[in-house]
Amino acid sequence: MDKIRLVHVGLGAWGGNWATHVLPQHPDLEVVGYVDLVAEKRYAIAARLGEPPQKFFAHLDDALTYGAVDAVSIAVPIALHAPVARQALEAGKHVVVEKPFAASMAQARDLVALAERKGLVLAVSQNYRYYPAPQMVAQLGHRGTFGKIIGAKIDFRRNAFAERSRNTQIPDPMLADMAVHHYDLMRMLIDEDPASLSARSWNPAGSPYRMDAAAAMTVTFPGGANVSYRGSWVDPGPQTAWAGEWQLDFERASILWTARGDQPWQTKRDRVQILRPNAELEDVALTAFPLHDRAGVLAALAERLRTGLEPPYFPSGRANLGTLGMIEAALRSATSGGAPVQPEAA
Repeated sequence: MDKIRLVHVGLGAWGGNWATHVLPQHPDLEVVGYVDLVAEKRYAIAARLGEPPQKFFAHLDDALTYGAVDAVSIAVPIALHAPVARQALEAGKHVVVEKPFAASMAQARDLVALAERKGLVLAVSQNYRYYPAPQMVAQLGHRGTFGKIIGAKIDFRRNAFAERSRNTQIPDPMLADMAVHHYDLMRMLIDEDPASLSARSWNPAGSPYRMDAAAAMTVTFPGGANVSYRGSWVDPGPQTAWAGEWQLDFERASILWTARGDQPWQTKRDRVQILRPNAELEDVALTAFPLHDRAGVLAALAERLRTGLEPPYFPSGRANLGTLGMIEAALRSATSGGAPVQPEAA
């Protein structure tokens, strides 16, 4: 097929990053329009990209009627994910929407049903899936290379002070906005939805965050794997890569891995190592990912549209329901003091 003719919605801090760092020169795309209600944002991105003002619109309807459009990418506040995605789907366009998928499981289910009725592709930008390390780990785990998975330990440590973070006012910065990536990777690597989880969250003294910036969690999967998770936006210790530091324990070995470094060299921190009993760590050679992160999501979307088949680990809306269910369960558990909660079935 020809390049996907794409309209991009949202030119704020993150949506503008999509427009300037992800969409330009993507080999599978032709961006035919940009949408944002705020005129200043449209002018700023138009000037930065050197694009004509005719490609910038205040409303999605206008962008969709300006010319031929195949798909819509959405990077707006979470409360707007569902209404904008619905508008695009109703107009007969494929959709890729930023994580978290929607503000509620009910909204997400509604969108999945709508896309399926219309025969359209609805994808969620779970961009951490598209790195060399997690894809290698998934292959090793799903092939049963080291036997059955027993459990995992995950640590995520970042320091908002050092990074001059701009996300200090967002709701549930750890358990929802950040940990959604780690929930999704758990599901991808273990290849199950959790049976239950127990979560606690808190806001350490001196934190610049409005809501809890640190959390700890235990997640139990039906096959018997138990995952211990710790995450913090205000940890003064050694900083992890964005995917965190993982130890996946199998019957015959453990896999230690990490992924997603900082821009512009995001794949340079990807690492996979095997630890067998009474042996030294073995480094695993990784396949290069020229199109990684959000560009990888878009490349997978293009493959799905070209072939009609979902590529491995494709984050379709339906497949992502379990990740959204983990967010809701973690928030309910933390609100109830860590009581075990069963995530809503996908």
